[in-house]
Amino acid sequence: MSKTRVELEKEPEVENPILLEGLAGIGHIGRNSVSYLAEHLGAEKLGEIHSHHFPPYTIINDDHTVEVIRNNLYQLERDGKKDLVLLEGNAQASTPEGHYEIAEEVLDFAEEVGVSEIITVGGYGKGEVVEEPDVLAAVSNSDVKERYSEYDLTYDAEVGQIVGASGLILGLGERRGIEGLCLLGETPGFLLSDPKSTERVLQVIENILDEDIDYSDLDSKVEESQEVLKKLKNLSSQQKPDQDSQNQNPDLGYIG
Repeated sequence: MSKTRVELEKEPEVENPILLEGLAGIGHIGRNSVSYLAEHLGAEKLGEIHSHHFPPYTIINDDHTVEVIRNNLYQLERDGKKDLVLLEGNAQASTPEGHYEIAEEVLDFAEEVGVSEIITVGGYGKGEVVEEPDVLAAVSNSDVKERYSEYDLTYDAEVGQIVGASGLILGLGERRGIEGLCLLGETPGFLLSDPKSTERVLQVIENILDEDIDYSDLDSKVEESQEVLKKLKNLSSQQKPDQDSQNQNPDLGYIG
C-alpha cells in the first residue's frame, strides 16, 4: 500500500502544462525558486502531497501552531503560452524507497493532467564561495538539450549525479515519455538559503517561460548573502594552506 497520497482541493484546469518542480535541498534553491514563481505569478493552489516518507517532524508557524510536512501543488493558466503546474515543498523523502514512491506519485498526477514537459530545479554545492553562480543543466535526451541551446546554461561542469526528487522525477519521467530539463544553481553548500543563486535560476526560468518576474523581494536578501560570503572569503584567505586543506569537506558537492 502506498504511503503517499495526492489530496486535491479542486479539479485542475490546465492543458498540456509544463511541470515545474522545486523542493527543499541544498541552498533551498529549488524550493525558493518555485515558491517565488507561484507567489509572484499568482498561481492557484491545487492541493497537497502527504507522505509517511517525509521526515518525522512538524513545522512551527509564527502563531505557534504546528503543521505536518507536505508538498504543495499549484496551477497557472496562461493565455497564448503553455500552462504551468508547480510543485514546491519544505522537505523531501527521508529514504530511497520514499524518494521513488513520491516521484512516481508525482508523475502519475502529471500524466493525469496531461503534462507535456518537466523542468526540475535544485542546487549544486561547490564547497567554496561562489560570487557569480552559473546555472548547470541536465536533460532527459539530446533533443531537449538542442531545444534549450539558446539559454544561458552550462553543461560542461563535472556533475556526476543528481540526488533526490529533481533527478528522479526527470529520469522516471523520461521512461514515461515525458521529456525534461533539470536546472542546478551553483551554491557554496554552506548557506542555508542562497538568494543569489535562486535569482540566477529564476532569470533562466523567466526566459524559458517568457514571463516578467519582479525581483524586488529578493534584492535585499541577495545583498545580505553577498556580505556573508565576502566575510567567509576573507576568513578563508587568512587560513594557512594546511589548515585550508584539512577543513575542506568533500561532501559539499551534493546536488538536490
